[in-house]
Amino acid sequence: MAKATARDLVRIVRTGRQFFLQIARATGCDCINGFGITTKKVGGKKTDQPAIVFFVSRKLSLRNLPVQNRIPRQINIPWEWVPDGVLEVITDVRAVRFQAFENITRERPCPGGFSIGHVDITAGTLGCLVKDKLNDATVILSNNHVLANTNQATTGDPIVQPGPADGGTAPSDTIATLTRFHPIDFSGGASNLIDAAIATPDDLTDVAFEIKDIGANVPTETRNITADDLGQSIKKSGRTTQFTTGHIEAVNATITVKYGLFEKANFVDQIIIENPDEEISAGGDSGSAVLDEDNKLIGLLFAGSEGDAGEPATAIINPIKHVFNLLDLETLTPASRSGSRRPRRRSSRQGRR
Repeated sequence: MAKATARDLVRIVRTGRQFFLQIARATGCDCINGFGITTKKVGGKKTDQPAIVFFVSRKLSLRNLPVQNRIPRQINIPWEWVPDGVLEVITDVRAVRFQAFENITRERPCPGGFSIGHVDITAGTLGCLVKDKLNDATVILSNNHVLANTNQATTGDPIVQPGPADGGTAPSDTIATLTRFHPIDFSGGASNLIDAAIATPDDLTDVAFEIKDIGANVPTETRNITADDLGQSIKKSGRTTQFTTGHIEAVNATITVKYGLFEKANFVDQIIIENPDEEISAGGDSGSAVLDEDNKLIGLLFAGSEGDAGEPATAIINPIKHVFNLLDLETLTPASRSGSRRPRRRSSRQGRR
């Protein structure tokens, strides 16, 4: 019997999401938050074996887990592309609970990585500047739940920097107005791809084409992530944890994310990132742009989990291809950004970062 390769798993997940959802439901509990493609861990150490990872709220020892509630260590799937017609899929289980981050200094011009938000939220992160393909305007990219108050906002609403939780108020701290957002579907059978929105700066001299601690004139390129990129290094700059690095832990992930106290939304084809040695993100980092080692934009951070049962904290990012496709965006170049002359940076009302 042939063992599934990473490429096999990508095809399986894309064509058979319902199959794995049925496995999750068959355990008889609601503690499974999603699944994705990763490499198997044995004794806390990564191996080279591709696997389907199931994300659970809490990981119990087998002695405390009834047989009917256990996820099989391997799953045999009918597969016409192998000689005997059966493919062996290895599984893994990680303890993570995903939740959208609810989101500290005023910066003019403001680069990516700083506090921002709709006037009716707490605070999130200004991800980066991109181009609106509908009118060639330079716009701010962040999350729907940061710039559009989780579907509750109206086009033209004020966006303040820093975010309200960090002292930002309108109109004195207004930096932009909401341009558009992709709605999050909270219905049970939904398959969301992004939590994203854009806002148009009131004055281009109030924003900087750079990301704090990463560099100026970024991002100018994007990169689509595949299963071949598992383990690849990434970095981000966010409101709360500032500059952090990590690696791609899982791809093609299907997950359920909690918003506030009562709402949940399902997302598909997501990327999971982590760093076993430090906290990679925290509340307020929502909206952070995530880049690879070459400063290519790979996604938009929108949710995450706290570490549990010896597992490191993780973060979830929307693949940038979905963000750009659904919001009609593309990257900027230094020459394409009009009004690029920047005054000296001035800052006021310094606070905790």
